[in-house]
Amino acid sequence: MTDTLFAWLDLEQRILNAKRPVEVDFAAVNLGHSVVPYRQAVMWDKGVAALSGVATVEPNSPFMLWLDQLLRHLGPGHAGAIDPGGLPEALAAQWGEWLPAYALVLPCGEARLLFARDRPFSPDEVALLERLAGLAGLARIALAPKRLRLALPKGRRSWVLAAAAVLVALFPVTGSVLAPAESVPAHPVVVRAPLDGVVDAIAVQPNQSVAEGEVLFALDATSLTGRLDVARQQHATAEAEYRQVAQAMVFDPKAKAQVAILAGKAEEKAAEARLLESQLARIQVRAPRAGIAVFDDAADWIGRPVAVGEKVMAVADETDTEIEAWVSVADIGEVRIGGPLTLFLNTRPLSPLRATVRAVAYEAAARPDATIAHRIRATLAAGEERPRLGLKGTARIDGDTVPLLWWAFRRPLATIRQFVGV
Repeated sequence: MTDTLFAWLDLEQRILNAKRPVEVDFAAVNLGHSVVPYRQAVMWDKGVAALSGVATVEPNSPFMLWLDQLLRHLGPGHAGAIDPGGLPEALAAQWGEWLPAYALVLPCGEARLLFARDRPFSPDEVALLERLAGLAGLARIALAPKRLRLALPKGRRSWVLAAAAVLVALFPVTGSVLAPAESVPAHPVVVRAPLDGVVDAIAVQPNQSVAEGEVLFALDATSLTGRLDVARQQHATAEAEYRQVAQAMVFDPKAKAQVAILAGKAEEKAAEARLLESQLARIQVRAPRAGIAVFDDAADWIGRPVAVGEKVMAVADETDTEIEAWVSVADIGEVRIGGPLTLFLNTRPLSPLRATVRAVAYEAAARPDATIAHRIRATLAAGEERPRLGLKGTARIDGDTVPLLWWAFRRPLATIRQFVGV
């Protein structure tokens, strides 16, 4: 008896010292075992709030769903022992799977406590558990958030509340949208394929610093080299034919008519050889300026056929950056050119960058994540540190000032209007 008394005093002190209702629930279902032994205990308050032996409650688990159905069926007025015999067949059939043979339900303020074990509860144990449930209920009521009530007559209070609701609804707020964003080059120099061919080698790595004139990539020279050898051979043959006819026209007047034709043919073959030589000289593409090479992966380009003018990579100044954001189709109405944009980088969320929207794409485009969005470009404000290329984050784009009521219900109203067709 002395041990039970000490255990009760310790449990009572823990409940009285609790700072939050969740602490009361934890003590009631877990520490009550030191006063009255049981196998399971549940605190239920319009749903399972606490369960003995677990730190968190998974509301969608089969056990939680069955417990919720059981206590809802019993109703708020039920108190005392329960057994499967007085339950509907659907609940009674699963009793043996979830609970021991004997269970006790006690009121705990607006909540209820359930205790279960393999043997019946004695009257003394029921009295102790009733005391525990009453103490936990009072503690939960004392720790529940208090609702502020105006000290006004009922009629006047209604008018005051209505006026306050109108003022809150008309309170001006700045409409804003959030969009994924990243740092991109502001003035990149696009490096394109100089002619049709196949990429043979990429000489640089993504984001590598390059100097002006440094080789970036090269096209395969096999086809051009073969065509150049053939053109040179044809040019040599045409030159030989021209010289032969030029010597023969001294003695043969008929050869004079062929000299001009063969001379033009030799010049044509020479021009073709020079064209192939110039193309062969351009298969190594060099950096037009100093900066960093901007592209995805070198392995994706090696062996890939490209057409003349096709973009392969870009060279950009690492410090000359701006912000690119993607705004969903539903939120694009909040964005305007010249509007303020704030970028919160993932690497520096506490140091936002200020920018101004300079361009809004007229047409939405498909993104790699299968979403449709409008591209937004923003220029960083003077004095802001330029983030390096590729840094990602979230952009907040501020729009016009609107009433709080419109800001809160704009999307629901748009959805309802689309649904009803009005």
